[in-house]
Amino acid sequence: MKKIETVLDHMLSHPTYAKLRQQSCFGLVKKALPATLQRGILFMYVKNRTLFFALKHPAFKMEFDYKLSLIKKLLSSLPPLQEACKVHEIEHVKAFVSKFSAAPEPKDSTEPRYRERAHSDFAIHAENEHLKSAFYAIRENVAKNRES
Repeated sequence: MKKIETVLDHMLSHPTYAKLRQQSCFGLVKKALPATLQRGILFMYVKNRTLFFALKHPAFKMEFDYKLSLIKKLLSSLPPLQEACKVHEIEHVKAFVSKFSAAPEPKDSTEPRYRERAHSDFAIHAENEHLKSAFYAIRENVAKNRES
């Protein structure tokens, strides 16, 4: 097991895998944060030894600013974070509200889901052809709804 870990460490130290190292660092940072802050993060990046958090909403920014000392303490005290993020040499932490938003979640269909209670064996006594065709269409719809 140790041999596999050393091979992975050696492989990740290669410059080709810099983004992978960065993402593992960001994943550990995000997991170390409280759940309320985790939900508000859109993405993270490092620039000029500063870790930037792009947040979804101004309310998350307020909470983030309130807990900024906690975040800095996590980065400096947790050994897994120190090990994973040592390449970036993070000195500062900043947050901003992103103008980009996450992809909207697909809405559930608002079509009611119930079993059809009507029967399609009703008599049609209309004399107007337009009304008769409308009643026949209703009869077909009721029959289809009862089947499904």
